[in-house]
Amino acid sequence: MERKRDPFLHSIKDIVCKNTGMDAADLLSDRQQYSIENLECAASMILDEVKKGRIFRIVGDYDVDGVMASAILSLTFQELKAKFTVRFPKRFSEGYGLRPEIVEEFNPGDFLITVDNGIAAMDAVKIAKEKGMAVIIIDHHLAAVDDMTGQPVYPQADFIIDPNAIPDSADFNGYYGAGLAYRLSLRLLQGKDKKEHPLIPKLKSFAAIATVADSVPLIRENRRIVKEGFKTILDRQGSTKGLFALLCALDVREYMSEDIIGYKIAPVLNAPGRLRDDGAMDAFRFMVFDGSYEDAKKMAEKILEDNVTRRFLSDKWTEHAINEIAFGDMEYEHPLTLYLPGIPEGIIGIVAGRLAEYFKTPCFLLGDTRNPEWIKGSGRSYGKVHLKELLDRNKKYLVKYGGHAFAAGLTVKARHFHTFKQALQESLKEESIDENDEAYFDLEISQKQIEATLEEIEKYGPYGEGNPQILIKITDLTLISSGGSNYSKLFFGGEGLSSLVPYKCQR
Repeated sequence: MERKRDPFLHSIKDIVCKNTGMDAADLLSDRQQYSIENLECAASMILDEVKKGRIFRIVGDYDVDGVMASAILSLTFQELKAKFTVRFPKRFSEGYGLRPEIVEEFNPGDFLITVDNGIAAMDAVKIAKEKGMAVIIIDHHLAAVDDMTGQPVYPQADFIIDPNAIPDSADFNGYYGAGLAYRLSLRLLQGKDKKEHPLIPKLKSFAAIATVADSVPLIRENRRIVKEGFKTILDRQGSTKGLFALLCALDVREYMSEDIIGYKIAPVLNAPGRLRDDGAMDAFRFMVFDGSYEDAKKMAEKILEDNVTRRFLSDKWTEHAINEIAFGDMEYEHPLTLYLPGIPEGIIGIVAGRLAEYFKTPCFLLGDTRNPEWIKGSGRSYGKVHLKELLDRNKKYLVKYGGHAFAAGLTVKARHFHTFKQALQESLKEESIDENDEAYFDLEISQKQIEATLEEIEKYGPYGEGNPQILIKITDLTLISSGGSNYSKLFFGGEGLSSLVPYKCQR
């Protein structure tokens, strides 16, 4: 059985406007200047301290967003001739986020900037302030919640830039770490003549890659960054030698899309950080590298090898997880909560996401830690379940946790695992998963409308989180392979092959 989603929507424009909450003019040419609280003050403070020769300590996250955010600030600080270092938490030995032991590495009076983390780092920021450090937090995760009041609590930083954690602090709250780092860099590089700095295309490319990779809503300024970034990524002025070598290695030089970033570029950049304790530093150095092309090419070959290993491990453990779920009769648990001894920590999030999609329910997947009393892992949502809020309701079972609506990280005492699992199921007892097998589509078109519809789809892209792909129903559609490895041909028509019109589509 099939059913159209909304019979009152008659065009791609109508559908995209409804999905994004934006009007057609903004979708095609959004010129709004989005205000972000504390951005101007933070930029002024940084510029003042650069002149004084203060040392900046940038602490990022080990995923693509954190790596790209750190790369954006790194290139910006190089341009400002500032003194700085970049540090990523070691995924396996330290775990996510700014930690007290990281702050202890820095000197009293240094200037600490976190990107894509820090909003919940109460103890670490307290230590930094006790050491006389200035602290700016740039993050998009949600704040910690006070046990007594249920209200959000924030670290005592000099400035916090996190529209998602601080209500009404920006015109748009869908930013991600690299997007906020990009906005800060725009201000830091702004000259008196207001002209665009020549470094901006590179920063925009990095921000666009992170936007798609982090699955944040592709609306408002996020959408604008991605649309413009599709152009700068392919322009030599918009890529470092590292990024250029990666594009060449992936055979991506003429066309850029959200799928190319999501399924080709982002997994490769994530791979080192999933395999090695300090692998995020390898991805970071590769992205900011601007030396010889031959050296960049060797770096690209190494990171592609990492991705092959990552893919092999992800496939292997996904299959193992599905078998364990079937053996334990867990297929219909809601949410799905699974402990897999021995699973490599770096691929837990990937496998959790696959299981959530496969079983159509949120999934929490946990593995071993170096502390035998703890197990930790990741959660991935499905449907409209808000993972951070779900964990907030069950935090008494957790050692630590954090995240947002779609993804979360958590650590549980091993002896509490089964109790925690039951509590999650009880929390979602009243919420149902849509098990309707009806096939939905957004728009039905005729053969004569195909070309115009394809053009309109292209016009209102990019598509992704917040602007989902348009589902089209076309009658009399035949798919015939052209025999090539890169392309197939779609033939449209009804009476006979002689009347069919081919449309070449890249796979």
